[in-house]
Amino acid sequence: MAETLITIERLSLRKNSIPISETINTGEILGLAGLDGQGQSQFLESLAGLYRPAKGQITIGGQAIKSLKDAAQARVGYMPSDRKKNGIFPGLSVEDNFLLGNLGRFSRWGWLKRRDARHALEAFRNELSIVWAHRQSPISQLSGGNQQKVLLARAMARDPKIMLLNDPTRGVDIRTRQTLYGYFRQAVAAQGMALVILSTELDEVIELCDRVIVFRDFGVSARLSRQGLSTDHLMAAMFGQDHGNRQGSRS
Repeated sequence: MAETLITIERLSLRKNSIPISETINTGEILGLAGLDGQGQSQFLESLAGLYRPAKGQITIGGQAIKSLKDAAQARVGYMPSDRKKNGIFPGLSVEDNFLLGNLGRFSRWGWLKRRDARHALEAFRNELSIVWAHRQSPISQLSGGNQQKVLLARAMARDPKIMLLNDPTRGVDIRTRQTLYGYFRQAVAAQGMALVILSTELDEVIELCDRVIVFRDFGVSARLSRQGLSTDHLMAAMFGQDHGNRQGSRS
């Protein structure tokens, strides 16, 4: 039975913007959509503790989210859209990129348990079909899709309850995209996670998401259910056109 993981109460992303109230449940893939710069990025970053909204409250598993530390304690995973700028450390190896952010899991009494880390990395390598010459190879030598998979493995190694994905298949090939789609579905089904996906690819939103909230002027202008979700519905909502599958913002 689905349980509420995230509760958002009268969240104003900016001063005087329409407040947003929302709940996100276990086993759910929620999509965020909208024209560029309408507030969807700030909403996702608020859930990650990276953006301070003007008003309102976000609670995840009973933990109020006001900072990145709060989000980490609530077991929130986050993948940024620009992996080169905000994700990978290009001068470090695949293994060290995986370890960053997971030192607490793979260390004891100040000693790094590299064998455990390598076993975990190898499991993700098989599960995500990551291709590298060697785990000690610089991550910059991997293709963009394989770099993205390593970042996903790093985030998933923290055993998150919620994964926040910002354009997760940006700049990857079709084969990698389908591998990631399958992994996202499997993670939700097998682990009871919740995924929140912001994507500029409308086809991706339609294929993956159980429902979609659409942003305009830093508020939610429409909510679209899975039933009948299509490119036409999404485009109409993004441009503020009325449609039968549309609901206004909850307050």
